[in-house]
Amino acid sequence: MNRIVHLIILGVMLATATAQAAVRETARTKTAIEDEGSTAADSLRTTDIEEIVVAATPKEGQRMRQQALASSSLAQHEMFSRGVLGIKDISSQIPNVFIPNYGSHLTTAVFVRGVGSRTGTPAVALYLDGAPQLTPASYDFNLAGIDRIDVLRGPQGTLYGRGSMGGVIRVFTKNPFHYQGTEIDFDASHAARSLSPSEGGRGRGRLALTHYHRVSDRFAFSAHLFGEMDGGFFRNAGRGNELIDDQKDAGVRMRFVVKPSSTLDLNITASHEWLKQGGYPYEYKGAVGTPTTPEPRTRVGEIAYDNRSGYRRNLTNAGITVDKRWQRVELSSVSGFQHLHDKMNLDQDFTTTNLYTLTQRQNDNSLSEELILKSRLSAEREKENWRYDWLTGASLFQSWMDTQGPVTFHADGLAWLNDLVNRQGNVHLPTITSHDAAGNEEYTMNFVFDNLIAGQELGFPGTYKTPTTNAALFHQSTLTNLLGVEGLTLTAGLRAELEHFNLDYNTSYTFTQRYGLGGRLTYPDGRVRDGMALVPTMDYEVRDGLNGSLSKNYLQLLPKFSLLYSFNERKSSNVYATVSRGHRSGGYNIQMFNDLLQTRMQTAIMKNVANATVPVVDAVTMIPADVKQTVREMLIGMGTQKPMDVQAQTWYEPETAWNYELGTHLTLWDARLQADAALFWMETRNQQLSLMSAGGLGRVTVNSGKSRSIGGEVSLRAQLTDGLSAYASYGYTHAKFRNEGDEGKTFVPFVPRHTLAAGATQRWTLRHSWLDAVSLHADYHAAGRIYWTVGNTAWQNFAGDLNLSLGLHKKDTELLFYAHNILSERYQTFYFETMQRAFAQYSRPTEIGVRLHCAF
Repeated sequence: MNRIVHLIILGVMLATATAQAAVRETARTKTAIEDEGSTAADSLRTTDIEEIVVAATPKEGQRMRQQALASSSLAQHEMFSRGVLGIKDISSQIPNVFIPNYGSHLTTAVFVRGVGSRTGTPAVALYLDGAPQLTPASYDFNLAGIDRIDVLRGPQGTLYGRGSMGGVIRVFTKNPFHYQGTEIDFDASHAARSLSPSEGGRGRGRLALTHYHRVSDRFAFSAHLFGEMDGGFFRNAGRGNELIDDQKDAGVRMRFVVKPSSTLDLNITASHEWLKQGGYPYEYKGAVGTPTTPEPRTRVGEIAYDNRSGYRRNLTNAGITVDKRWQRVELSSVSGFQHLHDKMNLDQDFTTTNLYTLTQRQNDNSLSEELILKSRLSAEREKENWRYDWLTGASLFQSWMDTQGPVTFHADGLAWLNDLVNRQGNVHLPTITSHDAAGNEEYTMNFVFDNLIAGQELGFPGTYKTPTTNAALFHQSTLTNLLGVEGLTLTAGLRAELEHFNLDYNTSYTFTQRYGLGGRLTYPDGRVRDGMALVPTMDYEVRDGLNGSLSKNYLQLLPKFSLLYSFNERKSSNVYATVSRGHRSGGYNIQMFNDLLQTRMQTAIMKNVANATVPVVDAVTMIPADVKQTVREMLIGMGTQKPMDVQAQTWYEPETAWNYELGTHLTLWDARLQADAALFWMETRNQQLSLMSAGGLGRVTVNSGKSRSIGGEVSLRAQLTDGLSAYASYGYTHAKFRNEGDEGKTFVPFVPRHTLAAGATQRWTLRHSWLDAVSLHADYHAAGRIYWTVGNTAWQNFAGDLNLSLGLHKKDTELLFYAHNILSERYQTFYFETMQRAFAQYSRPTEIGVRLHCAF
């Protein structure tokens, strides 16, 4: 769909003002507001989520819109109406935030303002109830029972450290001290069959049950159970047209809140999730360049691979937050633990050609501890004309990651490897000519190289231990009413972060090599004699491996400076300027070892070839001496292992970015309109990109120099009438590489130029009816253009989803009938190239469903 149609859709939505519903808070929410001393806005005021939802944020003493940063929040009722069931669903709904929905739960790629990651350390940090989620495999979890999501954009390194270069996502559950009762959430949907033969499947359903119970004034708890079943939508022609993207997910989450005294709070959360997911619906798009592997039996435009793929995960998270308050200071301790045990099977060639597969197992245990000491405001100090607030802290993080990642070559893969070695041998061996004794007739000898890796499979088993240690000290000071100017606030902070990485690797291979060298003699009269056995065929055992340890450490300094001026006493309207620095950790590419082993394997093969061939060539009298010397040097050279710098070939450097930002938060028209806007300029160094390795045997992270991201964003929330409200947001990012010789030529991949979201709901209150209200909701969110490759040779134009829903409301029960992507727009959610072939994953077409939320 072209951009004109998108703009027409947006114009109609805004013109008809079918906006997001006015917030109807329950008695539990009202209690929460009263407990915190807040006052609810009247019915014609926009909803300030942070006034309604009570959540602990030990690092911030003010609400987000009172701080010098760009931020957005989604409350539970907004997630319900917009269909936000996982982190990936907020993509494009927040300006300049893009989270492609592809592949498995193994990794969640989050891109904000031109920075992001698909492998390695995340570029955007995620916290659940104050505890960090330490690996990308833990980001994509079930959001049922979640009360609020905050998205902080731009580097947050001073307070949050590693992995927050693009921003921070904070997820909060409801506090059982403020919410009591039981909630049931149910969602069921079915997607229409697409015109593509590889699409069209079963529906999916989700069910969650949450209970909140306040036992006494000192103890409360919540228990959350959830389950999900997705029958799958995409079909694999390579395995009998079976549905490949099915999914089963189940888990439990507990939260305990203890208040031993009025100045001491303990918050304990624990969760476990079990997930089983099918394969990856990557559609074959054809060759790019000259493929090095055999032509696949997969047709262009279909999903077809022969080896079963899938992902399984067991994920346990736990966090303990302790808050102790004194008259002037407050101490917070945040402890986190994560255990990940997963397994991924992957058909690495993604076609019916049986080349090679990957089976990766990870076992990760992570511990984190953070101590935060900050000044505490008193009623007297609130009235001071000049105030100094401070925060200081220390953090320690330790991860023990064990990975097994064997690549296995199958029949077609072995044939390809054998052909590769034989072609190299035949190309490099010279053609020999000789004359008879009289010097009149010429004979020609061609070598016939015959090498074979015997057997049906060849495995490259490997185990890798990658423990990581991170320690940091940080401080932030805030001066209010600076220089006697009321409303002027200066904030300055610095974080010193030390990271240490280890890699213990042990990988090997063993196989039987069958080698012989034949000859073809061409006589002067044209006769040909084949089958000359110059080197008799023999078997050789080839065994080799890589085993060792590596380490690396570095120090990062992450400063922040901001100046904010507030127009009113509540600081709900302000302008700000911020300079901050963030970083994303470096690391080791363990999948690079498959390429390293393949190189050593080819050298080991040629060593046996040289040992068997050189004596035979030396004994052939018709070969001139200079030719013998050339063949001898060539074969011995190809069979000699070259020194291998494993550290240099596997390590990638940390990525850093400076962010310069101007922004404003405005509350206008008697609080009926909230407007947020920001302009930013980011300079990134050692940009990390995820690419397929040179040998095509896995995905690796590489540094690609410098990039610059310039852009802006704006968000609007308006309450137009008692039952009519609207929201809209737009983000623009112009992110280009700035490498020497390539200045400004290509855009950074996976970064959409535009993100757009707009929505509206009209709510009608009914009287003398069995229903309390009826609502009509519409929203549209889109992103593009998105370049998929570093060279910008493939892209997805601006595209998105138009969604509609009809809601029926009765007390604390909401029933929603919805249609997602009603225009059935088919666009790429992911694209990649491997072995000179292209693949893409596409969006689902129109999806119709029902969603139910009950509270009692």
